[in-house]
Amino acid sequence: MSAETLREHLATFGLSEKEIAAYLAVLRAGEATTGEVSAAADVSQGYVYEIAAALTDRGLVTIDETASPTVLRARPPEEALGSLASRLDEVRESVESLYTAPADEGPTLEVVHSRATVRKRAARYLESADREAFLVLPAPEVSHLRDALAAARDRGVFVYLLAAAPLSAEALDVDWAACADVVRTWDAAPPVHVLVDETTGLLGSHGILSGRHGEEYALAFSSREVGSGFFGNAVANFWPMGEDRYVTDPDPLPATYGHLRTAATNAALHRAAGRELLADVTLEDVADGTERRYERAPVVDVRQNLVGDPTNDFPMENSLVFETPDGRVPAGNADGGIGPFYEGFGAKSVTLYEG
Repeated sequence: MSAETLREHLATFGLSEKEIAAYLAVLRAGEATTGEVSAAADVSQGYVYEIAAALTDRGLVTIDETASPTVLRARPPEEALGSLASRLDEVRESVESLYTAPADEGPTLEVVHSRATVRKRAARYLESADREAFLVLPAPEVSHLRDALAAARDRGVFVYLLAAAPLSAEALDVDWAACADVVRTWDAAPPVHVLVDETTGLLGSHGILSGRHGEEYALAFSSREVGSGFFGNAVANFWPMGEDRYVTDPDPLPATYGHLRTAATNAALHRAAGRELLADVTLEDVADGTERRYERAPVVDVRQNLVGDPTNDFPMENSLVFETPDGRVPAGNADGGIGPFYEGFGAKSVTLYEG
């Protein structure tokens, strides 16, 4: 990096032209007397002490007043850069706390390099969740999102969580029931996934939230198509590898759902407990958009792979099959990223009863 480029970067942190000149003089020599700094920055000897105080406050130099003349010493790069990074994090936190997304914000993609920003985005997405959250995280990261996860569950959001390596005893000492509905653990390092309401979230390398952060990054997105692709990747390649750590009890019946995947997961849990199910269901025909309504239709099959033994034909399949006067009718989710292209019908509303 050229000296001029470094000057420009230092200026973005609020250093004045004279402060930059003084700091570079000290930085190049390791230490410099006030007289040497005065000559390098082209300022009076008296003004050097003001500059020295400002650079000390920023954590860039130290002042040795026991020496005669007084000496300014450059702090090691890791300490100086740590001080600048801390200031940048403070600015980032202030900006993010004030930020309100534009009302007309459409599909977006953004590369995020900061671990702190990834954590804050994940929490913010969970705070906005309405129906469902699907997460693949290093297990120690669950503690950073515990409050946001608990608040989401309190609002009725159904949470799936795959906690990945490192699986230390401390990282696994979690009140899973407060954080998620279904938890699996896997002693591997898959990419980070945070997907909220099938539309908004993050995909990033495991290292963005684990170990020493280097060149890793995450992709933040707001797009149903992108979200569906990442969800399909996770449920096909990572979720099946996990071992069950915690599974919630199914919702008391009767229960009504506007989101088919949540209905299918609860139906699978009820059927695993030996309960026969009936459903009031409103379906939309994918071909022509017409609606059908069935009442007390027997639920004859549940196809999914998110809880218990998998019963689906392909990874993204989450559907219920109803016995109706029109024959057996399978239904997928009518309110997701990718419509029910396989089933032919989307469930707009499902009320489950014990049969």
